[in-house]
Amino acid sequence: MNRARRYLAWLVVLTALLAACQDQPGSGGRLNITVYADGSSRVYSYDDPVSVGQFLQAIDVTLNPLDEVNPPLYTQLRDGLRITITRVEERQECAREPIPFQRQLVPSERLRPDEQQIGQTGEVGELEVCYLVTTKDGVEVSRNLSSRVPIRPARDEIVYVGVEPAETAINVVGTLAYISGDQPWIIEGNTSRRRPAAEIGGLDGRVFDLSPDGRQLLFTRATADTGDPDFSNELWAVLDTRARVPQAVQLFPNDVLSAQWVPGRPNTLSYSTAVPATDQIGWRAYNDLFVVELDPATGEAISDSLEQIIEQNALGAYAYWGRRFLWSPAGDRLAWANANSIGTVDLETGEFVPLLSFAAYSTLLPLVWVPTLSWSDEGYLVTIAHGAPYGTESPEDSIVFDTAVIDVENALVIPEFRAKTGIWSSPTYSPLVEGTNGQPERYIAFFQAREPLNSLGSTYDLWVADSDGSNARRVFPAPGDPGQGFRSPDPEDGIAWSPSGRHLAFIYQRNLWIYDLEAGVAYPITSDGQASRPRWSGTP
Repeated sequence: MNRARRYLAWLVVLTALLAACQDQPGSGGRLNITVYADGSSRVYSYDDPVSVGQFLQAIDVTLNPLDEVNPPLYTQLRDGLRITITRVEERQECAREPIPFQRQLVPSERLRPDEQQIGQTGEVGELEVCYLVTTKDGVEVSRNLSSRVPIRPARDEIVYVGVEPAETAINVVGTLAYISGDQPWIIEGNTSRRRPAAEIGGLDGRVFDLSPDGRQLLFTRATADTGDPDFSNELWAVLDTRARVPQAVQLFPNDVLSAQWVPGRPNTLSYSTAVPATDQIGWRAYNDLFVVELDPATGEAISDSLEQIIEQNALGAYAYWGRRFLWSPAGDRLAWANANSIGTVDLETGEFVPLLSFAAYSTLLPLVWVPTLSWSDEGYLVTIAHGAPYGTESPEDSIVFDTAVIDVENALVIPEFRAKTGIWSSPTYSPLVEGTNGQPERYIAFFQAREPLNSLGSTYDLWVADSDGSNARRVFPAPGDPGQGFRSPDPEDGIAWSPSGRHLAFIYQRNLWIYDLEAGVAYPITSDGQASRPRWSGTP
């Protein structure tokens, strides 16, 4: 009996051990696994204790790259495990959205106070907006902006609003011309008598030049065809600014990069051309130069008068940008400047004669810095030279810009006539004036950077010095006036001396100002914030 009981006990233990062994992985036991996927669930019985990833592969469950599996694929199977597969998808959705136009109110002295005039109608633009949309099991969980691509830009509505003109009244010797908005304006006799030079608009500001006698105005206008590249322009002239009703006429050259009346040769101009381009710059300069005489009544080129002084070329650093040309006051010399040198043109051969060289400034690329030029009657040139590095920067990145003077006749150069005046200094010679001792004198006006070693973004003050560089003094804002100064003066605006050499005109906060050297006072002439390109000439 005892033996039977012991046998029965051992049988129970053995049965329990066998059952336990069957429950252990790899021992032939069955694993019950539940899989939740694609909106349904299914229970599987599986024998091998593999990973979740291997199990899903074995039962032919396809996983997409973004799908989420819980628990992770490396988890080992166990009885009763629940595997959840979340289907994740990403797609891009794009739609067109309107770009509303803005309404710009532009003050204008051409209108009576509070009078309004539509200068440009507004037009809604169009934008393609794309989003990256993420869904989980068909339900959207996120929508993130991926791109905004302009299809057609909006065109702002421009409304001109009349304002009171500046009350300043200053006598003007000769003729003072400037651009107001996109129209040419002139002042003769008194600043209160300013008027449009002609009833014409669309000036692009690339060319704006007044003849030495102040009677003829040369300028470029954008073409009327909206399909043309931005640079495309036309050359126009007002042949007699003092006519009872001045008229503007279109001249024959198009796509003009620079142009100027030739002193000493009535009704004669020179011009340089370019080919329009669709990139950021907008053109490729030919670096050529033509001279042509016009019929003073019609503006047509006089037969056989067209002369090519310089042929198309790609000489010099960054030739695609183009050279700056400037005739001497007598019209017997022609100066040029490009990105890394300054010199004159041999008018017989058309060759460039370098007088001053320096490293081209690379920081502005693909835009190109080209120094301004100013002649004196005695044959001197005043300009800006890219100076030697201040520290460890390369010559091309030098932060130093000096005012330089060149004696053209003797090929003598003073590269640091005034050191560290700044990249936008635009030094300009005045006409000869009678000095306090009865002897003729000449001045130089220039913009001086307040931060000479950061002149690219510095504010500037207007200074005047004697022609030898002595007696330099700040004239605007007045000494002691903190003022905000000039914010990177536009070199194409420059500084315009009156024919008498007693006044100079400049642009400050987009308004025309005149400084009286004898009174030591500057006067605002316009108040609508649309002025640019002052030019002053005529008989003292």
